[in-house]
Amino acid sequence: MKVIVNGNDYKIVIMGNSVLVNGKQLHAIFNEKEITIDGKKFYLDYMEEGDPSLMIVNGMTYVVSKSSEPSDFMKQIKAPISGRILEVLVKAGDNIKKGQLMFVLDAMKMQNQINSPTTAKVSDLRVQIGQTVRSGDVLATLV
Repeated sequence: MKVIVNGNDYKIVIMGNSVLVNGKQLHAIFNEKEITIDGKKFYLDYMEEGDPSLMIVNGMTYVVSKSSEPSDFMKQIKAPISGRILEVLVKAGDNIKKGQLMFVLDAMKMQNQINSPTTAKVSDLRVQIGQTVRSGDVLATLV
């Protein structure tokens, strides 16, 4: 994906706990309020939702927008948070559309919907109903 921060472009590829930023590999740990990159912690807050939006990182405000290009598309659907799979609404071989609901994940008594980020075909389904997953676990692979 391409992220624009205060007018500067960054090409970002997320691979579990590793992140490529403009080709440089970094170790990163994410959660809702902070991100740790190569051992350095950044505290996050969001002033506005939408695209572009305002984000506060360690007290500094940045204008942030995101765009995805097909060549940048990650072909793995990953769990955004640890929890238990409540529903699996696709199967291997299914053709799916962008935005289509694929999974429902229960995390901290909240049901989280996981939708397809693109139109594709499900090549591999790696979870089943009732399975516990951790943040970043691969749920399905797309082609």
